[in-house]
Amino acid sequence: MKSARIERVVIVVTILFINICLLIPVWQSAVNSQLRWKLAQTEEELKEKEEQKMVLVANIAKQTTPEYLIEQSATQNLVFTQINTETSSLVASSRQ
Repeated sequence: MKSARIERVVIVVTILFINICLLIPVWQSAVNSQLRWKLAQTEEELKEKEEQKMVLVANIAKQTTPEYLIEQSATQNLVFTQINTETSSLVASSRQ
């Protein structure tokens, strides 16, 4: 009686062990797939941020051009005048 009971327990434990051994690679594969998906999503977000940065840099560069400044001055009724070099003074700081 005891040996039959022990055999049943050993068989159940063996079946559980085999099932666990078979499920571990499946679980690892699922986790790996999830991590690859998240990495791809993060790389796509990084790419979008880089594109946004390039657009912003291009806009800043455009807005510092003389043509853009003249165009904006016309729409805002601003007048640019040249500063006479004889009337301007040179300011310098010396550290001693």
